[in-house]
Amino acid sequence: MNANQNLRNLYATRAAVQSLWAATYLALAVKTPAFGAVMLVLYPLWDVASTIYDLRTNVGAASSTLSVQYANVLIGLATAVALAVFGLRNEAYTVASFGAWALTAGVLQLAVGVRRRSQTGGQWAMILSGAQSTLAGGAFILGGLGGKLHGKDLGGYAVFGAVYFLVAAALLTRRLAKAPLAD
Repeated sequence: MNANQNLRNLYATRAAVQSLWAATYLALAVKTPAFGAVMLVLYPLWDVASTIYDLRTNVGAASSTLSVQYANVLIGLATAVALAVFGLRNEAYTVASFGAWALTAGVLQLAVGVRRRSQTGGQWAMILSGAQSTLAGGAFILGGLGGKLHGKDLGGYAVFGAVYFLVAAALLTRRLAKAPLAD
């Protein structure tokens, strides 16, 4: 399988999982805060798993993104730990921790999208997603620490991410349909 096929499959899977995560989180997190706290820990861990899959399946195809992706893995793991620590203890710090991750992961996603754009194409949705994640992360930090945003407000973030991944998967599917068949 080539790099575009791997990315398309990853993006489609991420869209589906993030949609499921968002629906589950929005339906149950407010009613069951402990469940919501676990869900918040799982979100950056899912991003870590997706990044590791990307690193393993696209070796060489996007070597200019390796250091950025490894940084994303480390930041995602650190965020999962922070969310586990703050999860039920301090909602403001939980939201701010998630925001710090969203901001940082957004900057990194933006960098990967820009670099991949010239290599594989079909990345404008990932570039927009990275930019939006960066802005949302800043809002989560300020809103969480200011007491204006709560854990329940984080579910919409995953919905937007799912839409961007779905668009990116569709763009790569279209690109693959136009590509000549490899022998």
